[in-house]
Amino acid sequence: MAGSPPAVPHPLHNHVARALRARALLQPGQSVLVAVSGGPDSVALLSILHDLAAAWKLSLTVVHGNYGLRGVESDEDASFVAALCRRLNVPCLVRPLHVRKREPGASSSLQARARELRYRLFRDLAQELPVDRVALGHTADDQAETVLLRMLRGAGLRGLAGMPYTRERLFVRPLLGVTRREILSYLAAVGLSYRTDSSNAKSLYLRNRVRQEVLPVLESLAPAATRLLARQADLLRADDQLLDRLAARCLGRVMRRGDPSTIVLDRAAFIRQPTALQRRMLRLAIHAMAPVSAGPRSDQVLSILASLASRQSGKAWHVGPVVVTCDQGTVGVASRSARPLPLGAKGTPPHGGPVPDSEVVTCVSLPSTVSWPSTGEVIRLRPVTQARGQALLKHPSSATALFDADHLLLPLTIRSWRPGDWFVPVGMGGRRKKLQDYFTDAKLSRSVREHIPLLLSQEQVAWIVGRRIDARFAATASTTRFMLASVTGPVRRKGVC
Repeated sequence: MAGSPPAVPHPLHNHVARALRARALLQPGQSVLVAVSGGPDSVALLSILHDLAAAWKLSLTVVHGNYGLRGVESDEDASFVAALCRRLNVPCLVRPLHVRKREPGASSSLQARARELRYRLFRDLAQELPVDRVALGHTADDQAETVLLRMLRGAGLRGLAGMPYTRERLFVRPLLGVTRREILSYLAAVGLSYRTDSSNAKSLYLRNRVRQEVLPVLESLAPAATRLLARQADLLRADDQLLDRLAARCLGRVMRRGDPSTIVLDRAAFIRQPTALQRRMLRLAIHAMAPVSAGPRSDQVLSILASLASRQSGKAWHVGPVVVTCDQGTVGVASRSARPLPLGAKGTPPHGGPVPDSEVVTCVSLPSTVSWPSTGEVIRLRPVTQARGQALLKHPSSATALFDADHLLLPLTIRSWRPGDWFVPVGMGGRRKKLQDYFTDAKLSRSVREHIPLLLSQEQVAWIVGRRIDARFAATASTTRFMLASVTGPVRRKGVC
């Protein structure tokens, strides 16, 4: 076990601190849940964050999930983590995780089901505690292994981009640029012990074979192979994000109409787009109808695009909770849980019209205008020039919100408040706040808060309409592409916002 932090910080401290700042993974004063398995990577992560905590004013809590799959060995891992946390004076939560037998619709791999269970635990604890970020101990070696595995499965650009440094604006991976060799060297230097998972040595799992057999061969040919694969993932991720933004713009241009249950695209305009954009546009449209689903498989996307490129019509494809249909002139993407619009019908236009009784609307076209039924307010979203955006920054108003268009990504959703919603208020140093607490502080009764519309970007609250904007999406002096949201409508009645 390690004693006090060394008088001179280990070089890895500076490396991680630079990554935290450069990639905005953590902000000073935040509360962080650190996932610690007891292995070398997560032990090093905890040690480094613990040593940085005083200067960064971080509040750390450790979580360890015990699957019990290795019997006594699993229990010893949990005891090791608890003892390490006591030594470091860090709160530790040990949670039992039970991986059930495969059920219909569940992942076939035991490792995949365990991973899903682990992330569900992290999300639940993030809301329960609450915390601002969940820190994971993935390294450059993990990234290289992930890229190789996805390459073997024929993954596209998104798959080859590997694991992101930040995911869902909650999970962060501070060690993703650090190799396992550097981790082991650090642990030896500071005198920290760690646990070894015996299942990692079994060739039963493909990832283990890539780690033990493939990567060593690559490193014998190119000693920097691990770092090069990790760097490749970073480059491809940037390209992937750019293409997603381009696809979102193109989707808005080819959309004829849409409502919360159906999107109708101009078939001719759609197939005129490059195939790479067609794939992304189709995925975005499906995601807009079912934001929480896993999305379409590559073979489903290719099958749909092949039919659209031909003269076939009348076909339907079921993609999870979404159905995709086509006729001679249009492509329909509809939720199967709601009654979709007939493809030839006059649907609710995206540039006006009331929101259905469900009080949820998904915007897949910008500019967009919707009416909020609870109050009769009209919410408009439109791009503005850089000069106009800079001028508006100097004259803020509660009736408007100015966003960085590069951060405000489709699908945009307008809906009412739900328990568990949270946002990051401007001026709070990156700390998040539950909407329930915000409403309480603002002395808004439940009857009022239930009528307040929220604007969400990819399921993240971007604007409490007419009240507060989220710092993650807000435009700043360095913004180059601006999106303006405004709300107008009748005078608010007492008890209704």
